[in-house]
Amino acid sequence: MVYLMILVVMLIPLYLLGQPSGGGGEGGGRLAQLRGKYDIAESDLGEISPASETMKLASLGLRGVAASLLWKKSHDYRVLHEWDRLKATLNNIALLQPHFDKVWEFQAHNLAYNVSTEFDDYRQRYEMVREGTEFLTKGVNQNRKAPRLVWYTGWFYGQKMGMSDEKEQFRRLFSEDDKLHEDLLEEDIAVDSPEARGPTNKPDNWLVGRLWLNRGYDLVESGVQIRRQTPLNFYETGPKWRLKHAEAIESEGILDERAQNAWQLASTDWKAFGNRSVPTTAAFTIKLGQLDELIRQREDKINLLEEVAGDAYLDARAEAIEKLAPVQRDALSTPEEERTKSQQSIAKAAEESVKVDYDAVARATQQSKQLQALQLVEDIKDLDERVLKTEGYRKQINYPYWDTLALAEQEERTVRARRLIYEAEKANADAELEKAIGLYEEAFEVWAKIFDDYPILVIDDTAQDLYESLRRYRIAIDSDEMPDDFPLKAFVELMGEYGQVDQDMYEEVRQTQKDLAEKRQAELEAEERRLEEEAAKAEAEKKAAAEEEASAEEETAAEPEGEMEAEKTDGEEVAETESAEAETEAEAENADDAEMKEEAGDTDSAEAESNDSAGESEGDTSDAEPSVEEEAPTDEVVEEAPAETED
Repeated sequence: MVYLMILVVMLIPLYLLGQPSGGGGEGGGRLAQLRGKYDIAESDLGEISPASETMKLASLGLRGVAASLLWKKSHDYRVLHEWDRLKATLNNIALLQPHFDKVWEFQAHNLAYNVSTEFDDYRQRYEMVREGTEFLTKGVNQNRKAPRLVWYTGWFYGQKMGMSDEKEQFRRLFSEDDKLHEDLLEEDIAVDSPEARGPTNKPDNWLVGRLWLNRGYDLVESGVQIRRQTPLNFYETGPKWRLKHAEAIESEGILDERAQNAWQLASTDWKAFGNRSVPTTAAFTIKLGQLDELIRQREDKINLLEEVAGDAYLDARAEAIEKLAPVQRDALSTPEEERTKSQQSIAKAAEESVKVDYDAVARATQQSKQLQALQLVEDIKDLDERVLKTEGYRKQINYPYWDTLALAEQEERTVRARRLIYEAEKANADAELEKAIGLYEEAFEVWAKIFDDYPILVIDDTAQDLYESLRRYRIAIDSDEMPDDFPLKAFVELMGEYGQVDQDMYEEVRQTQKDLAEKRQAELEAEERRLEEEAAKAEAEKKAAAEEEASAEEETAAEPEGEMEAEKTDGEEVAETESAEAETEAEAENADDAEMKEEAGDTDSAEAESNDSAGESEGDTSDAEPSVEEEAPTDEVVEEAPAETED
């Protein structure tokens, strides 16, 4: 009886503490108020599942024991290939532990990566991958404040469907899976938008995965913390999926302006990622794309400290230089314009290794400027730490490589080089060796120019794929020796016998890439400005021509009155000209008549004096007449005959 009475008494505080919200007391009992304060109520965590709550009550407080037994059973069912029982067991575990996000991750991975490989048909494998993604989607709905689950869902759509051995088949099946597309639309994943559709105007697995990742980014920006994952890896994946999408469509033979557009969008996303504030293990955030700005700020602070400290800074720097090797000191002491190429690289490395003791500089500064020097030293130390973190995080994800790759791939020549390699590989597979060799050689010339401008591309996947094409080219020409003028001879030597890049050259290539990429970018901008100027000039010429045409039309309208005056003047000039010509012709005719009469008189006198016969006289007279006609211009006599008649 005492025991029962104690139980009854204990029910009173339990009732007061566990009273649900909306009950008798305002806001419920103490436990309900705490759940509301820390946003851990069922309605705050995710969708309320009546089946899940029933399972929790049915376990009678032994939910952990039941979940452990079910985990053991799921493993046994997987080993025995009893897939239906495995699926049912996973559903029961999810009901018992709906807010333990590791449950959803582990079992979704189990379905998509482990169970799917047990099937021979790629269609059945795709179905198991789809089961895994749908299982994750349920977990996202049960856990609204789990960015890791949202990220993991986007990772599945991209990595599993786009990078597995069956990626070609998986990508095609996903683009044609209308039922899955409808389910995604219900989850507010806009698979019908341009952001999710590829060049074939169908949903693309990489772009759909990116939409899931963006959903996770929005969740974090709303105030939810990232758990069990580094922020760098969390934020990197979304922009990386854009890059992977561009690579995927090129590998599938889409090598035209659509590929260029995909790379342009990828470059935009990657630069936006570089401008995102990424939390670090230190007490500050960094931006991966702002490394150059940090270095510039540090140099400005050092220059300002040199001005403030004066001789104290110079002495500390000289002391630091004395600790360098003689070769480095010699390179630094040589004027910059007189340094050899070897000294230039040595001096550059030496500058980075010079470690000035800034604290000693601040202490040796004049008393009146010491406070300012101390503040500058603190700023330099802070910038040094930020630069160090930024460089370390950039190396972790190979940020410079992807940034450069996106810039290079959006150029028309790069797309053309890839198209030539694609066509050469196809011709080689079809045993069209002459055609393949010609395409290979044309592509290698273009790639040589690309590597000159973007040397960092000789590292990683692009170089590996090209090296494989070079090996097939050497088989096609039946020769392992490359001529001295071969455009990619240096690249072949760099890759080595097994197609692997010498790791010691990576840093050197990375350092030279920056200047060359900036130069290439400036060339592209100059070319773009030139084209804009030519377009503006053509537009101005077109406008001027239109204005001249309008002026001509106005002058044409004013011509009739001017033409009448011009015709009148022309008539008077013609009359005067005709009168002068008539007088000249009359004078010429009179002169001709006089000359003819004179010649006739000479002939008569010659006839009278001659003692020849009358027939000979007539012959002489007839001979004289032609001579007269020869002396006078024939045309004028014929033309002036009517004038003589008139006279």
